[in-house]
Amino acid sequence: MDHYIPKRRIPVTLWSGHLAGLQGWIFLDLDAAGNRHQTVLGKLNETTRFLPVAVGEDGRIHLINKRRLSRLTTGRQVIQSDVFARGFLPWREEEAEVGLDDGTLLAGRIWMPLQRETQRLSDFMNQREGDFVAMVTPIAIHLINSAAVVSVQLRESAGAPLAAFDAGSIEAYADELEADPGESAAA
Repeated sequence: MDHYIPKRRIPVTLWSGHLAGLQGWIFLDLDAAGNRHQTVLGKLNETTRFLPVAVGEDGRIHLINKRRLSRLTTGRQVIQSDVFARGFLPWREEEAEVGLDDGTLLAGRIWMPLQRETQRLSDFMNQREGDFVAMVTPIAIHLINSAAVVSVQLRESAGAPLAAFDAGSIEAYADELEADPGESAAA
């Protein structure tokens, strides 16, 4: 930790297969010029492997391997601009249910900055490669390690009823593909 840079203390709870609700504080750098301060999401997505967390009454520093975390939840009194900054770039929140590798199921809205107006949540999640993403639930803001995500259930559907496909029609389609793969691919 850099002692010469002014910092603010943010209460957090850490979750992983080995840390079931470890409470502590992380320290965010304050921007002396007041232009742009560091956020928890930005801190988690830095290239450093370990996150320094002050734990206990004496504030003993623990170095937590960020790759092993499933999620981090900030305290209720923490303002959203300290957790993640929406800024002036286009963004959208998508309703989803996220299943994590520790068995947790979270329902809420995943916040995603848009690279293009038509970007889908599936594109966004596929580009994360171990980054943390922000999910807003009625209880808290969760910063979820995309590497810990097992499934994401979206509100969107396939656009066509899938119940019309029974086992017989699927087998018939598979037989059709085997008979003439070029014709089926063109369709």
